[in-house]
Amino acid sequence: MEIKTSKQAIKFARCLKKRKYRELYKNFLIEGVNFVEDALINEAPLDFVMVAENKLHSQKCKEIMEQARLQQLPLFFVKDELLAKISDTETPQGVLAVCSMPVWGEEQVIKEGDGLLVALDGLQDPGNLGTIIRSAAGVGVSGVFLGDGTVDLFNPKVLRATMGAVFRVPVFQQVELITLIRKVKEAGFVTIAADPRADRKYYHWDFRKGGHLILIGNESRGIRAELLDLVDLRVRIPLTEGVESLNAAVAASLILYEIFRQRDPNE
Repeated sequence: MEIKTSKQAIKFARCLKKRKYRELYKNFLIEGVNFVEDALINEAPLDFVMVAENKLHSQKCKEIMEQARLQQLPLFFVKDELLAKISDTETPQGVLAVCSMPVWGEEQVIKEGDGLLVALDGLQDPGNLGTIIRSAAGVGVSGVFLGDGTVDLFNPKVLRATMGAVFRVPVFQQVELITLIRKVKEAGFVTIAADPRADRKYYHWDFRKGGHLILIGNESRGIRAELLDLVDLRVRIPLTEGVESLNAAVAASLILYEIFRQRDPNE
């Protein structure tokens, strides 16, 4: 959609607060000085940038505006109260941008070698999803696959929790996980489920060589039985008596960083 005026920019940005319009237009909102700056640095596919009129003299906003101009992006200056109505935060920073959804190639991600993949089965909490994506970026995960029922990647709370990692890690939405698990197994990946009922502790598995897919389940029900039946291995995180499980993002991060530790050439 071609946006030529600040009024059009405001109207379009407002509609992107709803998932159905994000999916329709393949666009999403990013908000805040650091997030927009990170998007510009990473040369994310931004459509335009909006800055509140009362922020025009802020040094950070000046830098953002200069970078937007260098990238020849449309730049709109809007009234503070109008931008605040679009904002999803309690204390708006006066900077918003509209970005096209990144397009990643699944075939490039699923390939033989030492790749590391993450699959999420019905994860519901936006903060958990964002944190997992951020951890995935930290350890060099090749791709994250969101099974049906998982919270929308472009939910504003998810995006904030990723801290910009959404531009660095390929993420695929609405993935049929049974098909995915079979596909990666054929490509030579070992598929591993985080299951609190498993016998093997997660750090007793040798992650140093070969491709691995780590499967994390829903916060309350865990991983569906049909997926557990498909994976090669189940592992658990040992806990003290009386504690049944960890937060999904914490569990995923522990396993991912154990893989990272094992693969560290200096270890």
